[in-house]
Amino acid sequence: MADELLVFHERPAARCMIAGWRQQWSDAGEVSGGLPQHLIDRAGARKVAEMARRISTTCYPFQIAGTHDASRPGAAYHEGLPSRDIYRDNSFYDAGSGVILFLGEEPWFDIDLYGEAFFLAIRELGVQQTVAVESYYGAAPPELERRVSCIYSGPHMKEQLERYGVSFSSYGEDRRSGPTIGMALVTLARYYRPDIDIFRLGAMVPMYPFVSDGEQVGLKRDHTAFYDILRRLRSLFKLDIDLTELKARGDEESRRLHEILEKIAASNPRARQIIDEASAEFRPTPYEEPVELSPALDQALEDIMRGMADPPDDSGDSGPS
Repeated sequence: MADELLVFHERPAARCMIAGWRQQWSDAGEVSGGLPQHLIDRAGARKVAEMARRISTTCYPFQIAGTHDASRPGAAYHEGLPSRDIYRDNSFYDAGSGVILFLGEEPWFDIDLYGEAFFLAIRELGVQQTVAVESYYGAAPPELERRVSCIYSGPHMKEQLERYGVSFSSYGEDRRSGPTIGMALVTLARYYRPDIDIFRLGAMVPMYPFVSDGEQVGLKRDHTAFYDILRRLRSLFKLDIDLTELKARGDEESRRLHEILEKIAASNPRARQIIDEASAEFRPTPYEEPVELSPALDQALEDIMRGMADPPDDSGDSGPS
């Protein structure tokens, strides 16, 4: 079964996986496709496995009329000769320290088969926790931290996840709503793969119903969303990663967008009303990343606190005469 669904080049020991999909429905600000690619490039991660040809031929169309090559598979040639087979790119990368990165293409057909390949990779690599990173557009004030929503596959996971500044989504509860690929995998795990722990983090990326220079006003690539997801995962997965540069890039993007919004609002009362209402209604779940202390410093602080709590021993003191 593994050979039909997966091709392994290596089998590194793994403990967690961060997964995303290029150009998928829930990829506002390129979070789902861009964040895993950012980590792959940063870590120099190497490909260790990929979904097999059966996934490529079963889960996707060859083409959709009128979309040119947007839905076609990849192909390559060298001096007229095919240099690789027709392919879809659903690949697993080893980033070191037990971290696996997955970057794939959202399937069009047979989500059950695609999910089976995804879950099989998790089991074969020994992954204990998997997160699907996704995003959606909304009127979010760019100067504030991003709202991060969460769904998860097992009831036992909630107590841990609620420590990380997430809002638990009730998407689809009051009406029929289609799932994203990340949501679908969480749902499949919940009902058919209870041994798999997978959760989905979705960041709200700023986008407003205004047009400037012929384009809708918002963030096409949101590094603040990258940062706000990764600082949660850094703590949850114990990742050794410096996010200083990522935060600086996100702050600069958000500053520029804030200036654009203020410029539009200065001459458009309706725009001012929309921006102000969005700011008043926006309710992120704040997250303060815990500070990790060295064991020696932690013990020293504990000794100090214990000493402050214990009263002095006056048994040998007779007091004033």
